[in-house]
Amino acid sequence: MFSKSIPLSLNRRGGNGARVPGRLKGATVRVGIVGAGALGTVFAEALAPVVPVEILRRGDDPRRFADVDWVLIAVKTYDTLAALRPLRAVLRPDAAVVSLQNGLLQVAQIESALGAGRIIVLAPTTEGAMRDPAGVARRRGTGSTVVGIPAGRLGTDRVDALADLLGAAGLAAAVAAPIEPHLWAKLVVNAAINPVTALARRSNAHVLDDPDARNRAAALAREAAAVAAAAGIALPYSDPVARVLDVARATSANRSSMLQDLERGGPTEIEAINGEIVRLGRLFGVATPENQRALDEVRRAAGA
Repeated sequence: MFSKSIPLSLNRRGGNGARVPGRLKGATVRVGIVGAGALGTVFAEALAPVVPVEILRRGDDPRRFADVDWVLIAVKTYDTLAALRPLRAVLRPDAAVVSLQNGLLQVAQIESALGAGRIIVLAPTTEGAMRDPAGVARRRGTGSTVVGIPAGRLGTDRVDALADLLGAAGLAAAVAAPIEPHLWAKLVVNAAINPVTALARRSNAHVLDDPDARNRAAALAREAAAVAAAAGIALPYSDPVARVLDVARATSANRSSMLQDLERGGPTEIEAINGEIVRLGRLFGVATPENQRALDEVRRAAGA
């Protein structure tokens, strides 16, 4: 546990000087984070001065999450089911499950692991983190998190409270309805930057510095945006290629999560990113040859 249980009040401040919001006044809020990787550690360290935080690592006793109010999922998409299934009989019915993950499969995976009827909040984030050579998680720059309820579900009050909680921890957060355009916004960028940098074994600056990499990333982004449009999604930016280049510029020193996965010889999120674009492209009749090529090449590089 990162901190003891402390009732929140309007006058209490976290270690970063953020004021705990009035909406949470008088409440005792406990947060559980599934995943002790770089991203999970960044959120845990930010939240710990404000509320009690538990991190669930592989092999931990899931009963530690019996009293949490919020469950933040910070594992890779391919680990979701295995990480969440032990919590199915543990979590309180009113505990809200928050996905910080990439891709579009979060709701289906959460319900497969925990059962239907859960309060689910989607929270695409641009917070970046990497482990340094000593294995210490380091926050890379300052990102932001958009929170919202999946289409057709209830829980707006929980979304507002979550945004307040993240803000109290010094994490930039905003509420969005609908949330789906923001999931797609991140997906388009990930689909363009992650496989290109992973295959080249280079940082995000590679997308800016190498003309071939830039062209390939642009083609990937255009295909992904075309699939989003076919799915009826209005992206929150008008030019997907410009957005990709902006993100690459802002994160030029970063090594994408897909690159880090390949470097450690583990599985990647290629199926949840480019693979999902290819699948939905087929569904909606949109050609995605560049995403298919990226999917095939990363699969081979990962030994899949």
